[in-house]
Amino acid sequence: MTSLIPVLIYLALSLVITRVWSARQSSQSALLNDDKAKRFFIGGAFLSGPLLALTLVATYTSAGSFIGGPGAAYKYGLGWVWLAVIQVPVVILTLGVLGPKFLAQKQRYSTIIEWLDNRYNNNWLSSIAMLSLVIGFVAMIAVQFIGGARLLSGVTGISYELGLGVFVVTVLAYTLTGGFRAVVLTDALQGMVMLMGLIILLMVILSQPDLASKLASETSNTPELLSPHGVGDALGWPMMLSFWVLICFGTMGLPHTIVRLLAVKDSKSLKRGMIWGTLICFLMTLIPHLCGFLGRILFPELVIPDQIMPTLIAQLMTPFWAGILLAAPIAAVMSSVDSMLLQSAVSIVRDGIVKTRPNMTPTHQVRLTQVMMIVITALACFWAIEPPDMIVWINLAAFGALQAVFLWPIIAGLFFPSVSGQSALIAMCSGMLSYLALQLQIPLQAGIHPIVPALVFSLSMLLLNHIIEHALAKRTVTNQ
Repeated sequence: MTSLIPVLIYLALSLVITRVWSARQSSQSALLNDDKAKRFFIGGAFLSGPLLALTLVATYTSAGSFIGGPGAAYKYGLGWVWLAVIQVPVVILTLGVLGPKFLAQKQRYSTIIEWLDNRYNNNWLSSIAMLSLVIGFVAMIAVQFIGGARLLSGVTGISYELGLGVFVVTVLAYTLTGGFRAVVLTDALQGMVMLMGLIILLMVILSQPDLASKLASETSNTPELLSPHGVGDALGWPMMLSFWVLICFGTMGLPHTIVRLLAVKDSKSLKRGMIWGTLICFLMTLIPHLCGFLGRILFPELVIPDQIMPTLIAQLMTPFWAGILLAAPIAAVMSSVDSMLLQSAVSIVRDGIVKTRPNMTPTHQVRLTQVMMIVITALACFWAIEPPDMIVWINLAAFGALQAVFLWPIIAGLFFPSVSGQSALIAMCSGMLSYLALQLQIPLQAGIHPIVPALVFSLSMLLLNHIIEHALAKRTVTNQ
């Protein structure tokens, strides 16, 4: 239990530091916006370059990156490391492609659903988007809970259930006591802790005296560990190329990363954010996956691949320093959970309940949002009680579902003003239904991840409906 003490101290200190930091900046937000609810939900346009980079990467980096990703690298070898690093350009895509468009918006929005509602003016589209966002986030939050509980359990020796309880209570303490601004500042602090912890862990692994000999022995016994296609040729080119769509291009459709663009200060912040974000993303992607691969060399007998990061921390460090190092992956999980928990609760209240009760006071909106956070946390905790051996597949499945729903409506809404709400709604529904249908087909057809055919089908339906609408409109004008 010794190693749990520094973790608890770190969590308490980071909570105090970020809340004091947030309180000092909230006065500026109050001057810009007298709506208490909006200040809680978005906090104004305050994200500068480094802060934008840290919060974007910290939110994108989650239990999938620190637990599931290293676990997959442990199982499949360097091929999975090669697959993972393609996500490095996600910051350039999100900030460079979408950022200027959102920055040019005349109106400031509190949620991505609010923007979709204003852009398309389609109630069905807004409702389905909100429902998809909440369900997808609940599944992803459950994955984060599993990762956090496994970390605490594997390193400190406490039971998985107790680790889950500690993690859930901590998440609620972080998210309930502050709004979006506090969450972003927490993400920035967590991002710095993550990076330092990863570098320390990699240095400790590389300093092991028998690493080279064990690497030679393990790779000679299983040469596929060095293959770009992984052990058992599980990562063929169709699979890898489609995964690159899922974890790189498709990330422009992830609501919890795009919502950061609603709070960007200016174009200079976007440019600086792209530079810093790409560098930070590279380090935070490469290092944990490389640790997972090297972990197989040091501990080749693990039954559950997701246990590799807790095992590395617990076995290579003293109990006290293991607790210190544990703060890094805990920070990764925390920074994703707080963002998704806040955004899903805000969407239910701001995009759902407030629409039917427009006279609800800002104070009541904030309180109801906090209640929704507790409800969502309880649902995710229930799903996390009996975890699978590898969480990476659940995390990626939820990633794909959100992309299938949001990617084309967001891109069309920003770049193609003539696309109607009906076309976007058809794209949203066809993307989701086709993705779910394909996700149930195991094994994958032709080794291609379902996100690719789902996005192709969704785009085709959007274009087809847009062409039909345009043709009907032209015929109506001609008849008149």
